[in-house]
Amino acid sequence: MAGYVGNAPLPQATQTRDLITATAGQTTFPTGGYTPQFLDVYLNGILLVNGTDYTAGNGSDVVLSVGASAGDIVSVIAYSTFEVANVSGGGMFKGDNGTVGSRAGDIFRINEQTLNTNTTIGSAENSSCTGPLTVASGVTLTVDGNLTVI
Repeated sequence: MAGYVGNAPLPQATQTRDLITATAGQTTFPTGGYTPQFLDVYLNGILLVNGTDYTAGNGSDVVLSVGASAGDIVSVIAYSTFEVANVSGGGMFKGDNGTVGSRAGDIFRINEQTLNTNTTIGSAENSSCTGPLTVASGVTLTVDGNLTVI
């Protein structure tokens, strides 16, 4: 099977993996680097719990709470963070989680009231927004499909 066709998407890697074979009693495992809270750590294929089974806060080492046995395999999967550039409008969620973000469990979707980017709703598309909706001066909203303002 052929690889990706077209321009390679960026970022090309969203995760890195370190596989380390432990020595008897080893607790500290150096990694290729990570952002704290953006990693998963496995011991012999079992997912460990941050703060209980291990700590990882300095961006380079993972420290197990209990020493590993000789030959145990520690897998560290570090996830890259990224931000989508040039996005405006979008929406955020608020509610049960008590924070602004996009986590499951939030109830309210927060929308801007003014459209600041030329936008076309295609003939095969349905869209909706909560009102009031204002289209900024010099901006064009073209509706070939369906738009419902609630």
